[in-house]
Amino acid sequence: MAEYFALQAALCFAVSHVLIRRGLVTSNALAGSFFSLTLSAAVMWLLAPFFVPFAKFWTPALGYFIVAGVFAPALGRTLNFVGIERIGVARSVPVINISPVVASILAVFVLREVWTLQNMLGTGFVVLGVIVLSSAQPAKGLWRKIDIIYPLLGAIVFGISINLRKLGLMVDNVPFIAAAVTSTTGFLFALGMLRTTRGRQVFSMSRQSFGWLFAAGIVNTGAVLSNFYALSLGKVVIVEPLVSTNPVLSILLSAIFLKDLETVTSRVIAGALCTVVGTILVVTS
Repeated sequence: MAEYFALQAALCFAVSHVLIRRGLVTSNALAGSFFSLTLSAAVMWLLAPFFVPFAKFWTPALGYFIVAGVFAPALGRTLNFVGIERIGVARSVPVINISPVVASILAVFVLREVWTLQNMLGTGFVVLGVIVLSSAQPAKGLWRKIDIIYPLLGAIVFGISINLRKLGLMVDNVPFIAAAVTSTTGFLFALGMLRTTRGRQVFSMSRQSFGWLFAAGIVNTGAVLSNFYALSLGKVVIVEPLVSTNPVLSILLSAIFLKDLETVTSRVIAGALCTVVGTILVVTS
């Protein structure tokens, strides 16, 4: 079941990416990110009474989930944006996409999980495929080599967050509570950024983009929940590489629904094939 929820999370993330891409035509990344985090937190708390009593939120694992939320999406997403701003998408995104490797290595030492040779190869293929996909556009512009630290720290932060989530679920296996608390922490962090002068100046959302971003937020909530349920049932070294296949699904959906905005090239196909091979290796390991 862990593999099912992990792949379901990947599919939901991919669908949300397509919807976000449509919404960002008349909006921007800050608005999309803040709206997505806000909607996810709101939906979680609206659903909470139907899933768990509020008294259950006072769990011994609460601290793990709060700290995990501070690391990601809060710090991780911020470092990702800073990296893109400082060194560009083509340089930053491939670096931050090594997070499944970071998460798996940490899981071996922190959680005592077993990372088999087949799993290592599968994870490597997944990461290679994602890097090929995300670096399809050549890097342009001047940049300082020291600024590579931002996406690198982002990858480390995401890897730490995944392990903290798993540690919390090992203390108390409550995936819905974990998802709600982590989403709320991310929302509060985003709210703090938005209240800064620069955040208010950059924020932009049109009426046209609202519908697309609203739908993306709902689907993204499903992705977050699926991710936590996958972690509650399986190992980090299995779940994280499978969830990270979402760029491939995003590309496939873009080829169907975003023909006017995206182009599928031979490089994209090569990256997709690498990721598919990696997925098969991870699932069958």
